[in-house]
This record gives sequence, structure tokens and C-alpha cells, in this order.
Amino acid sequence: MYRLLFLSFVLFLFSCEVEGVKKQSLNDDNLELENELESRTDKEEMDNSSLQQLKDDFLALDNGITITWKKKGEGSKIKQNDMVLIDYVSALEDGKIYDGNHLIKKKAIPFFVGWNLQTPGWDIALKELRVGDDVEIFIPSELDRGEKGIPGVVPPNSNSIVSLKVLEMLEPNENVDGIKIWRVEEKKNITERIDFEDEVMIHYWASSASKARYDNSYKRGEPFRLVMGDGNIVPGLYKALHFAKEGDKLMIYIPAEQAYGEKGFQDLVKPNEDLFYDVLVYEVNKN
Repeated sequence: MYRLLFLSFVLFLFSCEVEGVKKQSLNDDNLELENELESRTDKEEMDNSSLQQLKDDFLALDNGITITWKKKGEGSKIKQNDMVLIDYVSALEDGKIYDGNHLIKKKAIPFFVGWNLQTPGWDIALKELRVGDDVEIFIPSELDRGEKGIPGVVPPNSNSIVSLKVLEMLEPNENVDGIKIWRVEEKKNITERIDFEDEVMIHYWASSASKARYDNSYKRGEPFRLVMGDGNIVPGLYKALHFAKEGDKLMIYIPAEQAYGEKGFQDLVKPNEDLFYDVLVYEVNKN
């Protein structure tokens, strides 16, 4: 009888031990599963965060232009008729560099937005940027140099990749009657401004909103001569030159009412079109 009770007691203890082992094993399995689920959740959150970051740092436009941000700026959004200071390099898809401010030994250059001063793709892309942005822009050939390319430099139908930093928004040095004047370069040793009846020699190119560089003295190979007040230039340019000195390089925005107004000019400037001038004051002969 005692032997039977002892055997029953031993079996009871054994079953309790087995049950404890099972419970411990189950608890261990549950903990491992919880850790695995937590790890997967963390990984999924990281993947989603990385994916969102990629989305935030990349923009694909319907026209084929893509923009990849290396660094996002916090400055103001760029818009039409803004003057921005940029540092850029333009290259072909094979990596060959064909343009950039460093090629003319400039740390940065001013760029007037919306006037096709480079290519249509430039203006489209810049209006997606902010001051402080550091980006890489892919521009398809039809919005770049197109079928013509640049002989000896850019082959026909070539896409371009532009690495660009927007360093600063440049406010005009002068603003009178809607005419905005940026003094890009000047000779510090010359202080006397252009005055009425002075003879002035300028090199320049002029753009309308619809036709880039429709007039260009550099292509003609000689500067343009004018006498201040002789009426041979649009009123806005005349007013702007009064703020200039010999050796100054100016960028000038002229509203239509200070240019050709409602009449326009031949087939080069449409009625009520604004103008943009890039002017080098080559020589001034004081009267």
C-alpha cells in the first residue's frame, strides 16, 4: 500500500516537472516570437521611412525632367523673374562636362529665372527649387539643346545632367519705375556715374520672354554706341544706365511699359512683353 502511494507521488512530481518544462518552453517560444515580430515591425518602419525619404528627395515631372536632392534648402521658393546665385556643372550622360561657372573661373554666377537664358528645362527645374537646395537635374534633350545640340560640344539629341546649388536670392541694387537693376560686377576705382549727353559704348544682349537673345552686340563683334538722351534705346535701359559707371556689368529687368509697350518691336518683341538686358558698360566719354 505504501509502495503504491509512493509510486503515485513520484508520478505526480514527474508530471508537474514535465508541465513546468512545457510552460517554460512555451513562454520562451512566445518571447522569441514577440521579439521576431517586433524586429520585423521595426524593419518595416525603417523601410517605410527610407522609402518616404527617397520619395521626398526625388521628383519626376511628366515632361521627363527629374530632380534628385542631395540637400534640401530652407530658403524661399524660386519663381519667375527671380535672380538667384548658383554654382553649377552641366554634363552629358557619359560624364563629360561641357558647361559650368568654374569653366569661366567664377565661384558662382547670377541667373535670371524664366527667360530661357540656358534651356527651357533649366527654367522648369529651377521653379521647383528653394534657396539652399543642392540637386542633380536630369534634362531630356527636347527640353535641353535638342536636335541642334552645340556643334563640337553637345551632340544632337543629348540629355544633360546638371549638378546645381542655389546659394542665394539676389535682390536688385536699384529699383525704379518697375525697372530692376543688378550690378553684377564693377570697377571700384571708378565712381562717376553716366550722365545726360555722355557718349556710352555698351556690349549687351537682350531677351524678350518669348525670344531669348534676340539682339546681341557680341555676335556683331563691336559694342553699341549711344549718346544719353538721343532716344535710340528704350526708356527703361536709358533710366538704368544712369545708375551705371564705366566697367559695370549689369543685369536689367525692364517692364513692357518702359520698353516697347503695346506696339512691340518687329517680330522680336511681342506687344506688352517685358525685356531683360545683360549689359557691359564698355566705355564712357563724359560730355
